[in-house]
Amino acid sequence: MDKFILQNMMINKKTGQEMTIEEFSKIAFDGGKIEVFRNSTYQVVKRIYVSANDAVPGLVWLSIKRIDKESIHDWREFQEIKNELVGKECEGVELYPAESRCVDMANQYHLWVFDKAGYRLPFGFDERAIGTPEEAEEIGAKQRPIKKGEDNGEGRLSETEEQGEIS
Repeated sequence: MDKFILQNMMINKKTGQEMTIEEFSKIAFDGGKIEVFRNSTYQVVKRIYVSANDAVPGLVWLSIKRIDKESIHDWREFQEIKNELVGKECEGVELYPAESRCVDMANQYHLWVFDKAGYRLPFGFDERAIGTPEEAEEIGAKQRPIKKGEDNGEGRLSETEEQGEIS
């Protein structure tokens, strides 16, 4: 996936006019500080919420949508977005809320990420495990190859995209 670029301007969809990110924030986010990032596939709005409690780290909300507005959800790509915009050792969740709190207005996805590296949620796996297509096939599952340059889970980067081979 190509890297994100911080945007300075947005297009007001109602008027077709350009506006600054600050102007957009006043309309859409009650003036809260946001940053907007874009690459060839995604646009991400990043908003930081400072914690009022020293025991709990701050929270970063990532609102992710595809540029083509399709409803395709790719876990690896969302992990890469979280890593690039918040941090590799920051944990976050995609919340599936009670129906009374459900927000589903567009093909848009929301990640809630704690901004303190090393802070761990009280659930999830304790160790990292990244499988190869061959390992998945052995247990009757399917896994795509690791992309070139992607961490293979052993601190090494994959050399080839097609074969999923590890350096």
